[in-house]
Amino acid sequence: MQKIKEITADIKSVNLIARIEKVATLTGASGQNYMIVHLVDSTGRMEARKWTVNEADKQNIQPNNFIELIDAATSEYRGQLQVKINSYQILDKDELIKKNIDIKEFVVVAPIDVEKDFIELMNILNALENEVYKNITMALIKKYENSFKYYPAAMTIHHNVESGLFWHSYTLVKNALAIKPLYKYANVDWELLICGSILHDIGKISELTDENGSDYSLEGKLLGHISIGNAEIAQIAEQLDYTNSAKGVTNKFVTLLQHMVLASHGKNEFGSPTEPVIIEAIILSTFDNLDARIYRVNEEVNKVDLDSWTGRLPSEDGKMFLKHKK
Repeated sequence: MQKIKEITADIKSVNLIARIEKVATLTGASGQNYMIVHLVDSTGRMEARKWTVNEADKQNIQPNNFIELIDAATSEYRGQLQVKINSYQILDKDELIKKNIDIKEFVVVAPIDVEKDFIELMNILNALENEVYKNITMALIKKYENSFKYYPAAMTIHHNVESGLFWHSYTLVKNALAIKPLYKYANVDWELLICGSILHDIGKISELTDENGSDYSLEGKLLGHISIGNAEIAQIAEQLDYTNSAKGVTNKFVTLLQHMVLASHGKNEFGSPTEPVIIEAIILSTFDNLDARIYRVNEEVNKVDLDSWTGRLPSEDGKMFLKHKK
């Protein structure tokens, strides 16, 4: 049985077992339905097409189901490899076990040591002096520890892998610490930046339905992770007596931490309810955007051959990117 990473355009017949990440059923110019099926295994991702769709297909081909493709055909569309689904069967977990296949073979995992890096992050937090920042951040991590360590950072676009949320947040913290010696002249509250980096996407745990990132929850669709994260900070702050909503009293440091979350996308048109008006929020939103762009472009570059171009990336204003290094 082949792995996604092993499939090339030269392989005309593909036999593959993969997990279905998401499915879109569309209507073609002929009025017939067809499916775009996003497949994943531990080696990577690829798209598949099913050009003839019936009701049984709609019931069977669902996110998080395991699918075995039999004699699928390869093709390229706008420089991207695809497979055409001819014959398939849906497998349950018992059938995978009978085939001696581990479920972990269908998950892309962040290239980090989560447990080791989590300990380092806790050490960084424990060394902070600002009790408000530290206690709120610690309380939210304790509340969501397992999800924080293993959820993806998104369904698509960036860090959509197991432990992607932690990987992305940890990277931003390490970036902040890396530039600290270079900006000694700047009036930066580094502890606010560290805690803002950890918490800026904490709302994604509620925004996504599960650790596979297979869909957005109702709360995620109606509120979004930024609003959810802001509310989480407010709730924890009240529990820790840093705010008193009845008296209208809020600790200044709570408000600063909330601003880091609310301004984390940088601009209103990018989803931030408010734009950065403190230097720490400028740094956070810049690193957030940078980390997401590096991940996204790198993912697309890795899909094409050396000295070839990617397809156009909507997140990069429709630009194509050259793979110039193996």
